[in-house]
Amino acid sequence: MKDTYYSCLNASADESPREFKSVSSRKSTKKGSKSIRIRSLFVCREHGGSLVEMALVLPIIMTMLTGIFSFSVALYQKLQLAEAVSNAGRVMAQERGDTDPCATTASAIYAAAPALSKSNLTLTFTLGGTNSSGTISGGTAYGGTKGTAPTCTAAGNGGASAMQAGWPAQIQATYPCTLGIYGLSFASCNLGTLEAEVVQ
Repeated sequence: MKDTYYSCLNASADESPREFKSVSSRKSTKKGSKSIRIRSLFVCREHGGSLVEMALVLPIIMTMLTGIFSFSVALYQKLQLAEAVSNAGRVMAQERGDTDPCATTASAIYAAAPALSKSNLTLTFTLGGTNSSGTISGGTAYGGTKGTAPTCTAAGNGGASAMQAGWPAQIQATYPCTLGIYGLSFASCNLGTLEAEVVQ
């Protein structure tokens, strides 16, 4: 029995079933062959081992994969928002004299970010004021309502037109995002980007 047990454990992966069967058949001629065959069934059968391992590991792998996909979607939205606002800043810098430069710039943002829902996008324009290292202080703010394109047809600083040459113009955009696994949301976030330009 001991010989059969060790021959069962030491059988290499490349042994054919015929070779293994020949070992068992030689031992079956000895006394107690039934108990040897029964014991070899429990020792040598490993057909379901891979299935059990996969059942244990697969949920962990799928959780990691769906988490990576969810984070990738949020990162894609962030990059698209930043690119759209960066392009819109250059558009707005050239919009002096436009009857509604904010609406024109907002349309440029919507066109440059087709994967973002317009109803979830919040745009805020700040015209005039003082530009200190890319941050606008003072000035007149327009917009700030979620899902609504801002309009800046009203008079700007000191009753002047909405945009004057040399004024700083700032665009701030925010967009909500969610992180989830298997369709279940476990975190919410806000993507934001800021762009400041000088009106030409």
